[in-house]
Amino acid sequence: MFGFKRLINESSQLAALLIGLFAGSALLLGVSAYWIADRAMRAELHDVIDADAGAVLNGYRSEGRAEAIEVVQQLSAVPRVSGRYLLQTPEGRKLAGNLPPMTAKPGLFEVRSRAGETHLDVVLGEGRFLPDGSYLFVGEATERLAATRDRILASFAWIIGVTVLLAVVSGALLSASFLRRIDAITRTCRAVVAGRFGDRIPVGSSQTQLDRLSATINEMLDRIAALMESLRQVSSDIAHDLRTPLTRLRQGLESVRGQGAGVAEYEAVIARAHAECDAILAVFSALLRISQIESGMRLSHFALLSLPELLHRVAELYAPVIEDSQQTLRVELAGPLEVRADATLLVQMFSNLLENAIRHAGRGAMIRLESHRSGDEALVRVIDSGPGIPPGERERVFDRLYRLERSRNTPGYGLGLALVAAIAKLHQYRIELSDAHPGLCVTIHMPLSAARPAASPETPSVSSSSAALEATATDRETTA
Repeated sequence: MFGFKRLINESSQLAALLIGLFAGSALLLGVSAYWIADRAMRAELHDVIDADAGAVLNGYRSEGRAEAIEVVQQLSAVPRVSGRYLLQTPEGRKLAGNLPPMTAKPGLFEVRSRAGETHLDVVLGEGRFLPDGSYLFVGEATERLAATRDRILASFAWIIGVTVLLAVVSGALLSASFLRRIDAITRTCRAVVAGRFGDRIPVGSSQTQLDRLSATINEMLDRIAALMESLRQVSSDIAHDLRTPLTRLRQGLESVRGQGAGVAEYEAVIARAHAECDAILAVFSALLRISQIESGMRLSHFALLSLPELLHRVAELYAPVIEDSQQTLRVELAGPLEVRADATLLVQMFSNLLENAIRHAGRGAMIRLESHRSGDEALVRVIDSGPGIPPGERERVFDRLYRLERSRNTPGYGLGLALVAAIAKLHQYRIELSDAHPGLCVTIHMPLSAARPAASPETPSVSSSSAALEATATDRETTA
């Protein structure tokens, strides 16, 4: 009930504002039209007065006062109710016309003339002195002007009335619709604050500003819900995946507790506990690294680099590892391909992809690292002949701590591809997983830089890429 009253109150305020705007606009238009019409009709009266006065003066100039009197009598006799005339002597005696004698004064002015018993006409006229001192006044009754004014005022009174009525109706409809949409947005935001993350704002099909705002807010809420679900999933996965190493750590400590174990046994337990702690800390370091990458803090490290050179260095690093795993590496790098990126992160991304292929393809597998140009993109593929990834799980493998069921018994914590996804998102790359028949094909779509590499401090050198490779090699067990 309170919400309805508030809606009515706010609707009334908006309707009042619209009424004021509409009525003000109509009033301004009416005043302008009234002024223009009055000016036009007065100009018309002036032209008639000048013409009649000119006729009298022309008669006086041609044949003297007698002709002037004749002209005034003729004008007065014309059946036109608005014409008013007076010709009088210098002493004030009336010679001709339909007006009584008056005080002689030159120029344009208004006088009142009795018409009938009770009615007084307002006459707008002009007074002139003839050469012999006679006084001529020629005027026009303003009754028609006043009638026109009244009609204009009446018309605009109706216009303003209709305008106000339309403003009331349209203002009520518009404000009610607008405020309903605002209330829908407010209710949805309060529902999200209360924990109902699935609520969304209704979006119409008219694509108004409010529709676009509602759609944008819904996209934001979808993103927040996805982040909340990701946080919940990560928390659950951390609790699940770290329970095993913590359990092993506890069991190892319990195995020597109160059993009189020797120094060698204590040292062995401490070494295992140290290794388990290192593994747990490495997991958290990898998670923090992913968060750092997703926050965009590494954007300042972007520079122009040669992609084939970087991939060649990565392949050189992993060639001995692949050989030890009794696998075969084939490298096909086309160039030149130049991209603007963080060299350390790209090394990490391709190292993780190769490490993932080495770990899961199995012995005797073929691993291929390829790059070539496709339009404005560089395509980099890491292909293996292993068991691949089922289509239904290809999107989930990029989630943090997610692992395929068959990979539960292999080393690692499921952070390698999550790190790859974070690096690709930072660089605005697109990752595509497909079937290699057999095996898995990972394709990275990388926009090429339009500029040519220049000899500048920001261009990464071979030594800096090598340092990045060495740093990545020390971290690959954790993120695989």
